[in-house]
Amino acid sequence: MNHNDTLLKEQLRFLRQDKDRLGALRGRELYETLSGLHLTHRQYFRALDTSLDEYCREAFGTDLQAATVERFFRSDPDAKWLFPEVVREAVMAGIRTKPRYPELIVRDEPIQGAVYDMPYVDEDKENEEMRPVAEGAAIPESSIQYGDRVVRLDKKGRGVIASYEVIRRMSVDLLRVHLRRLGERLGRSLDIRLTEVLAEGDNSGKTAPEVIESEEPGKWQYGDLVNAYLYLSLANNFTPTHVLTGPGATAAILLMDHTANMLLFDFAKTGQYPTPLGMKLVPMPDLPNNRIIVMDAGYAVQKLTEQDLLLENDKLINQQWDRTYLTVITEFAILYNKARVVISNGN
Repeated sequence: MNHNDTLLKEQLRFLRQDKDRLGALRGRELYETLSGLHLTHRQYFRALDTSLDEYCREAFGTDLQAATVERFFRSDPDAKWLFPEVVREAVMAGIRTKPRYPELIVRDEPIQGAVYDMPYVDEDKENEEMRPVAEGAAIPESSIQYGDRVVRLDKKGRGVIASYEVIRRMSVDLLRVHLRRLGERLGRSLDIRLTEVLAEGDNSGKTAPEVIESEEPGKWQYGDLVNAYLYLSLANNFTPTHVLTGPGATAAILLMDHTANMLLFDFAKTGQYPTPLGMKLVPMPDLPNNRIIVMDAGYAVQKLTEQDLLLENDKLINQQWDRTYLTVITEFAILYNKARVVISNGN
């Protein structure tokens, strides 16, 4: 049994124990136990069928909606050990909700190490089709391969500069608003990187996209979307689910005659962007206006994560806010190269 299997068994054994016994852990003992098992407070609260806010009300008599940061720390000697989770939960709420990348990836794959040998399927239309097989003949095969697609993960982060004197009189709830916004900005940086990977390929250097030219250089037309849709669905046998556009291309699509009525209908009913050819329109501010990406979000790209959000917990526990950093180690990697196509209008 490898280390990961052993750790998983220990995690499950801990989280599935009697709730009274599980809930008896508090403060430093709980913090160190969770750290040793590589578990988060969020997972611990889920095992107890509670939430961070409910736990603080029951354990410390503190309402996070109303208490100041100073009052939180003074409410109970064990409270300080939970403060990193207050910060983490708020930042992660921003990372999960505002950015667009979560709806565009196949999954977020946890990995070990900052270099990942990416498994892939090199599809070939002739060899992928099901064909009659004569008795005794070899059956055509598809292979999942390793070896020549190495993706390197990068550290991404942001610093927070604020003294405890600034923070202590602020309500915990208002602090969480600021932290959630910080999480949104971290998520925004992930959106930027995802856009680059889809438009150009991941850092393995082997996943440049298929590019088709627009019908008229320098101008977007509805036929461009139709051509990309048909190419992805008929030639590559994927289902176009999303169309990614920069600001200029977004405006061009919204002003097309074919989407004008659709736009009015969608805004009146849902307040959402139109769905040309059934694809979800996703504006990406950093995508060049001479590129549009049509993709199958169920196959195109995945997120690799070695380290989820890392906080400088010791500083937070000891109220040392002068300069603290939040970091993640992650990268996006193309899964099926033919699951997206880039339209270029040549300007």
